[in-house]
Amino acid sequence: MKQHGFALITVLIVLAVLMVLLTAHFLTTSIELATTRATTDSVTGFYAAEAGLNVRGELIRAVFQGYNRPAGASPAAADPCQVGNLGSGNFACQNFSINNRTVVTYVVEDPRNNDPNDSARMLTIPPGERFAGLNAIQYRYSVFSKALPPNDDRPEAILEMVFRSRLVPLFQFAAFYNKDLEILPGPDMTLNGRVHTNGDLYLNSNATLSITGDITVSERPGGTGGTLFRGRKDGQINPICAGFVRVDDGNPATPDPAIDCDGRRAVPQSELDAWNGRIETGLETLTVPPQETFDIAGFYWREADLRVALDLRAGLANARVIVPNREVLGGVVTENVALTSTLNSCLAATQPAQRYYSIRSSHPGLVGRLPALSTTAVRAVEYSNSLRNHRQNATDNQRTSHTLMLEVDTRALLNCLHQHRTVLFNDSPSVERRLDDTSGGGLVWYFTVLGPHANDAASGYGARLRNSSRLSATVPGAPAINGLTVVSDQAIYLQGDFNLDGPQRGHWRPAAVMADTVHILSNNWSKTAEEWVGGGWGANRRASATTVNAAFLAATNSTGGQEGTGGQGGAYSGGLENYPWFHENWDSIPFNYQGSFVSLERPCRWGAQWSWPNTPTGTGSPRYEAPTRNWGYDTRFNNVANLPPLSPRFVYLIQERFVRDFSR
Repeated sequence: MKQHGFALITVLIVLAVLMVLLTAHFLTTSIELATTRATTDSVTGFYAAEAGLNVRGELIRAVFQGYNRPAGASPAAADPCQVGNLGSGNFACQNFSINNRTVVTYVVEDPRNNDPNDSARMLTIPPGERFAGLNAIQYRYSVFSKALPPNDDRPEAILEMVFRSRLVPLFQFAAFYNKDLEILPGPDMTLNGRVHTNGDLYLNSNATLSITGDITVSERPGGTGGTLFRGRKDGQINPICAGFVRVDDGNPATPDPAIDCDGRRAVPQSELDAWNGRIETGLETLTVPPQETFDIAGFYWREADLRVALDLRAGLANARVIVPNREVLGGVVTENVALTSTLNSCLAATQPAQRYYSIRSSHPGLVGRLPALSTTAVRAVEYSNSLRNHRQNATDNQRTSHTLMLEVDTRALLNCLHQHRTVLFNDSPSVERRLDDTSGGGLVWYFTVLGPHANDAASGYGARLRNSSRLSATVPGAPAINGLTVVSDQAIYLQGDFNLDGPQRGHWRPAAVMADTVHILSNNWSKTAEEWVGGGWGANRRASATTVNAAFLAATNSTGGQEGTGGQGGAYSGGLENYPWFHENWDSIPFNYQGSFVSLERPCRWGAQWSWPNTPTGTGSPRYEAPTRNWGYDTRFNNVANLPPLSPRFVYLIQERFVRDFSR
């Protein structure tokens, strides 16, 4: 019996030990499962909170891209985002549902952002950073984000990100494209300055193309592109890869090494690393101004010191020149009667002035009629329909054969603004209201044509600037302007020299022309050239040497009519070398240009695809002959004080600090 009792006790002890072990194992497993679950929840909460940081950062960037500053009030630091402490505007508390978490976010602005001295926020991007050496405006913000699990007000993660938003003017690049960029010159070409594209970059030459600045290639929005190709995008010239393409690598021991040519090929970044960081591809997309920035009622319209329109809208007995009101209600542009009357009283800078333009008796598609121009006086702003546009390949009975044009005498308009500044500046957003206005860097003019075809893919509308060799008034006592930016949603034609340097370069002013397309007419343009209907060149449209000093922002064609590799082998866009449109026989005649080429999209108002020089039109006439291109980046734009008024900019964010808060 004693043995049986001992055995029973032994069994009970073993069972007790097993129970203890099983209990310990159960507790250990439960703790491990709870720990794993907590870790998983913490990681999930962390990533959800991090996503909240990124969302708020992008929202801040979007505000800047619309040419605004984030505004509002942050919630107080004590118990932020509780009832009664939500903040306001761009800094207010916002909740997002991410990974089944409620993510609570808010923004705190660095108090230095509101320093009235804007120069304190100007910086030159330091060496070692991307875009080193460029001028930028920098703002700092802190974004806070916490992730709350379902049915629990205890946060799984609390994060803070301090970032800088940098606004970089586009005109600091020799060429900046928001689309595929092709640089394919025939003769030798040296491009001094930086090159960037949001898309793909194609480099080729029939001789030698040399680029002395940094090259950056970013992806398009959506993640495609970002590739540098050696060779042509189009398939109209053989060989598809030729010549030499040399890029400065910053190493005096190996000056300007060449990128190898072997058919059209995508050059990998591993090969481009030999250029010591001077060529970078596959970068994140740079955010640029959207198209509506330049449209009627958009940013430049609202910020313009003067708006002028050729009004061809239905219901008018006669077409007319008007000054529209800055405010556009319900999409309808209305006339400022007082300003229109004053503008139409202003005469050309020199009387009697010679007109190269005229009024044709009929014009297909014209609503109403263009009243005859005065035979005794030329006004500062007039109109015409006489320019025969061979680039549209249209016959005389087609609407786009002749351009319906707003005609602007630049120096006369400056005289008019000075003499009538108390009236003509009345609808300007600036409080200075004088020629030497400093708001935004200087004067901004917006020219447009209002009519039934204004939004057509081939509108046939434009504005022409002449008498622009000096951007200054001629009347005594008029101050020098600080700069001039001319904007249009239609084509802009520059006739003759524009913004010459003068002695000791003292006449030059920061200037920009932003339009759907930019067209060049030489100093030799005449009434004969204006109305030439076709036939042999002869002396009808023989160009003469002409100089333009201005930054350009305009739309450009795309090879194959599309961006990306789908356009490879298609009809040639004309490339950077054909950015401005020519209308004359420039053979062996120089077009001298200093500035910056920016292109953000394909043309909206200019329907003609680029065509090879001397290609016959439907009338059998040549379209144009290309000039000798003496072109270069204007290094004066490297000084922020020399940038044109309201220079467009791209925006990018730099993360300065990332913190996880474990104290709450």
